[in-house]
Amino acid sequence: MTALARWIACLLLGLAPQLGLALDEIRIGASAALSGPAAGLGQRFHAGAKAGLRQFNAQGGLNGRPLRLQLLDDAYEADRAEANTRKLAEDPAVLALFGYVGTPTSRMALPYVRRHGIPFVAAYTGASMLREPHNPLVFNIRASYMEEARQLATAMKLEGVRSLNVLYQADLFGRAGLEAIRDAAQAQGIQVLASDTIRRNTAEVAQATQTLVRQQPADAIFIVSSYASTIAFVQSAREAGFEGRFFVLSFAGLEHLQKALAKLPRGRLTIAQVVPNALDRSLPLVADYQQAMIEAGDRQFDSISLEGYMAARVLVEGLRRAKPPLSRESLAAGLDAIGDLDLGGFKLRLRPGQHEGSSWVGLRTLP
Repeated sequence: MTALARWIACLLLGLAPQLGLALDEIRIGASAALSGPAAGLGQRFHAGAKAGLRQFNAQGGLNGRPLRLQLLDDAYEADRAEANTRKLAEDPAVLALFGYVGTPTSRMALPYVRRHGIPFVAAYTGASMLREPHNPLVFNIRASYMEEARQLATAMKLEGVRSLNVLYQADLFGRAGLEAIRDAAQAQGIQVLASDTIRRNTAEVAQATQTLVRQQPADAIFIVSSYASTIAFVQSAREAGFEGRFFVLSFAGLEHLQKALAKLPRGRLTIAQVVPNALDRSLPLVADYQQAMIEAGDRQFDSISLEGYMAARVLVEGLRRAKPPLSRESLAAGLDAIGDLDLGGFKLRLRPGQHEGSSWVGLRTLP
């Protein structure tokens, strides 16, 4: 693409809405929680993703074709995610499903992925069901919950934790987290004493507090849920006299927990992270992300939107490597062709038979 062609493409991309032009756009579909108790996850992930796509379009898109995200709200409810997925997958103009938020919602998409041969890219979940057995149409960017649990269990051991209770969401996500921490805790010699469940999208934690704090207390509590439920339980457990540590998976959302726990004098919570510090501009990736967010009119920098931005960058790399004519099949092949990718200080890998993306996990402890 010549410099003149790029200039013309950028001009058209910027003026098309005002001139009433309909360019030959590339459409990507997404279903995520944009409302309800988990709305902060979907909203922030796709704020970052949209900033990344906006940046790509401003540079001329794919040979002058802009990339547009068709984003639908599922409120973190599986039945709504299924309806959204059916609509998107049955539309031949939608090339991929992208940025689903959560395990139960992603699970509902898998039958449509197989049936329609549509790539499923960068879900905001580390569940094993997207990794085992290998699905050639599922492309993961983040580390798995198994890897997060191993890192958290290692931290527990170093903290002197000998016994552990588990609060988990009563769905596929919760069970995935429960299984992951059971295996990881056993490997570290930590005994899981008791577990209890909480319903998705609720903050009803009284029974769980009774079971995990009063009836059979442990040194620490591992929580597998979204941020609203996690915050409610931490507050309830502290009020019930629990003095130990909390450990949670990255899905809960660092910044949401950070803001809420600042009001509690004894939060002491460790959360796994699968992306770098969103405030560390010394990393080229983070500097690029912050610039994209600012250009999009958003100065809120957080781990969730950074993950969305990274996911958009990976999707773009797959599109660039897709051989014409562009299709669902050629996009999947393009994603497979990425190989080793350095996003600017953060490396990942996608290739045939290996769709794990990144295995990096860091830990953040909140006061």
